[in-house]
Amino acid sequence: MIKSIYILNNESIVETKTENIPKIIEQKPKLLWIDIKIENNEFDNEELSLLTETFKFHELSIEDCLIPQYHSKIEEFENYVFIAIHGIKSKIADLSEFENSIYEIDMFILKDCVVTVHTDDILILESIFEKAKIKPQVELKNIENLLYNIFSKVLDNYEFYIDKMNDKIDQIEDKVLENPSNEIMSEIFLLKKIFLTMRKIIEPQKNVYSYFTREVSPFISKKSIAYFRDIFYQYDRLSQTILSFNQIISSFLEVYVSRLEVQLNQIIKFLTIIATIFMPAVLITSYYGMNVAFPEHTILGSKYAWYFVFFLIIASTLAVYFYIKRKKWF
Repeated sequence: MIKSIYILNNESIVETKTENIPKIIEQKPKLLWIDIKIENNEFDNEELSLLTETFKFHELSIEDCLIPQYHSKIEEFENYVFIAIHGIKSKIADLSEFENSIYEIDMFILKDCVVTVHTDDILILESIFEKAKIKPQVELKNIENLLYNIFSKVLDNYEFYIDKMNDKIDQIEDKVLENPSNEIMSEIFLLKKIFLTMRKIIEPQKNVYSYFTREVSPFISKKSIAYFRDIFYQYDRLSQTILSFNQIISSFLEVYVSRLEVQLNQIIKFLTIIATIFMPAVLITSYYGMNVAFPEHTILGSKYAWYFVFFLIIASTLAVYFYIKRKKWF
């Protein structure tokens, strides 16, 4: 599915028919933005003809649009620049679905034209497109403005989830210190996995944006380089933030394990004390439980021998108890 919007004679015009786009290009509009959503993981004949014959894009670039790029990339060709960037959908019902929320935008950047290609419904592109129809003089002022709008919207979603993860970390910190459990361990590993995924897509993406901070870039004027440099620095800041979050999560794991060890030591200590206190009673009952004649039976008689054994058990147990208490072992 294809849709396009272009500026001609200071007016914005929307076109959704692929066969009309070559005629639009011949009119040399001030700026042309073509957005293609790939259906069934392949271009239709008209879209493929537009990319290969009208724009003469390299077949490897077109192939990259069909095959997911797990790392952001930028390639410079004779008449255009191809980039692949990744973003995060604005709404995720469950953090466990984070990896499925990552989308890819492939972009062909020419002098007065931008072609965006994607397989998912991307809200930020739809939003910019609708705004461009209403205020073309703002959204489609020039190619630099359009690129900056797309890049900044992708960045905003990253910052939104970084803030969300920060709040989640605060919650987990309280839980780890108060009452560590298996559920908290699952949350910790989930966050660690999310941060690892975010870092994998943010680190290569910095290289893409660094291209637009160069003064030799044919698409960006010297006056606008500062905007793209700001995006690059924000991605670098995000990368450092994720790195620090990973360290915090690792410390949570250490605290969690330490808390479990403390709890286990307390349990073992309690059981050891109980076993030690009742050890004399166990030894005495084991001794007198043997089916043999003891001297105490002869000396004290059966009735008083029982009282003697009972007294011996109580006395030895209390003696061990007060000894442990005196040593302050509990």
